[in-house]
Amino acid sequence: MAFLKRLHIQYNQLQKDPAPLCFAKPKDQDNNITHWTGYIDGPPQTPYAGGRFYLVIDFPPDYPFKPPQVQFTTPIYHPNISAKGEICLDILHSQWSPAFSIRALLLSICSLLTDPNLDHGLNREALKYCETDRKQFEETASQWTQKYAVKKV
Repeated sequence: MAFLKRLHIQYNQLQKDPAPLCFAKPKDQDNNITHWTGYIDGPPQTPYAGGRFYLVIDFPPDYPFKPPQVQFTTPIYHPNISAKGEICLDILHSQWSPAFSIRALLLSICSLLTDPNLDHGLNREALKYCETDRKQFEETASQWTQKYAVKKV
């Protein structure tokens, strides 16, 4: 149960010091603090600017010794994010540390939108265009942002 206390502490810290462009909270704080929802707002000067990309975060019982499972629920065209919303980010796998906070995790995901890791891709098409035709990549990513991540008023 110590991990539940840690999640409460990190949630309170996140409320006091929110991560720029990021938001996350337990979906039902009273009944299940291990299942969170949140979003990343597209960073300025990227093809994701103006978009809001929703995600889910599920904490395993052995958190913080194992990383949370994080997945986008909003479609996003990015070399390191699969069509299913899976994220290829080292701190979600081999480079995870119990010292990471939820805030740091959100900031790392946001940073990935600005600076894709071209050494490891989950979306082969996006990876190919990002490497060989950056203009085409950015146009497609921007179109996806407009189609899936911008609320129509």
